[in-house]
Amino acid sequence: MEIVITAIISLLVGIGGTIGIQQALEPPVVLEDKTSQTQQEVIKQLTDQDIIENLCQPENTKTIEQMLLCRELSCLVYSRGIDSQTSGSTCEEISNIANTISINTTCNGYQDESLKQQCFDLFFRRK
Repeated sequence: MEIVITAIISLLVGIGGTIGIQQALEPPVVLEDKTSQTQQEVIKQLTDQDIIENLCQPENTKTIEQMLLCRELSCLVYSRGIDSQTSGSTCEEISNIANTISINTTCNGYQDESLKQQCFDLFFRRK
């Protein structure tokens, strides 16, 4: 009886060892991750300069408003992507400058000082 038990245990150990060695020698299955490639394509599209190329031509940036618009859109394009060097707050500051110039231009157009003051109060309260 002991011989049968020893034979069964030896058989099980032998089969287990064989399966273990086969698993160890089998090359691991490598799944190809396409996520990083897809992310790179999205980043290229987000930072593509064709969005601002025509807008920022010299003939389209003759006024301060046009220059600031070009600058703000450029900032937004460069704030995209993994290695961006521009923050959203920088773009917000550019937008704030453009808004302030527009407010000053609009409100200074009024001749009546009380209307001018009301205009500034309205805009700066909302800003």
